[in-house]
Amino acid sequence: MSELTKDRSKVAFCVIPAMVLPLISSLFYFVFFSGTTFANILYTSTKVFTLVWPIIAILVIEKNKLVSKAYSLKHHLRVIPFGLITGGAVFVFAVVLYKFTPIGGYLQEFREPIKLKVESFGIMNHYILFGIFISLIHSLLEEYYWRWYVYGRLSKLISTKWAIVLAGLAFAAHHYVILGQFVSVPGAFIFGTLVWFGGSFWCWQIQKQQSLVGAWVGHALIDILIFYVGYDLIF
Repeated sequence: MSELTKDRSKVAFCVIPAMVLPLISSLFYFVFFSGTTFANILYTSTKVFTLVWPIIAILVIEKNKLVSKAYSLKHHLRVIPFGLITGGAVFVFAVVLYKFTPIGGYLQEFREPIKLKVESFGIMNHYILFGIFISLIHSLLEEYYWRWYVYGRLSKLISTKWAIVLAGLAFAAHHYVILGQFVSVPGAFIFGTLVWFGGSFWCWQIQKQQSLVGAWVGHALIDILIFYVGYDLIF
């Protein structure tokens, strides 16, 4: 086996489990054991995994460098406007749909199940703070894991086009499960597929911009949108 084949095998060995573990975990902490201490432990463990696994995989298993090329602060700041424009456009469009189309009425039907689910998380009294944390910090963790690591590693194994599609799908997979606990199956499929498109778009974005910052800004705005709608439904 050539060195190149060995290197590709190591990348595949690390990235394929990384693509499916969040999906499997979500079934346990959001469906099978929802509301239990075990679910909370598993959820936290999964987030720790997404933080440390890329580093372990690249440094220890692949024996590679974490960053092959460094970019200046100016480069990363330059991509922010595109993230603001795209994320802001989706934000405004989605709010209009929510307020002035049947989509808002559809979501209103699930007001009580959504409220009960949020109450089971124990975050009702600090919903806004939790939303800020998810929107700003958790979105960065997801960009680091799903775009920088999963997409970045997939792009070393397959074509850019297919890496974008599959990384986007892997990102959306556990969102299908989570959305299914809040809305109907058709709704979860539609919204989950939008997450797939969004994840794929952010893969394309970092491929073009060579920076996570723009995608992170757009992602944060979408998360703020979700918590805005949630707040409107619950409170």
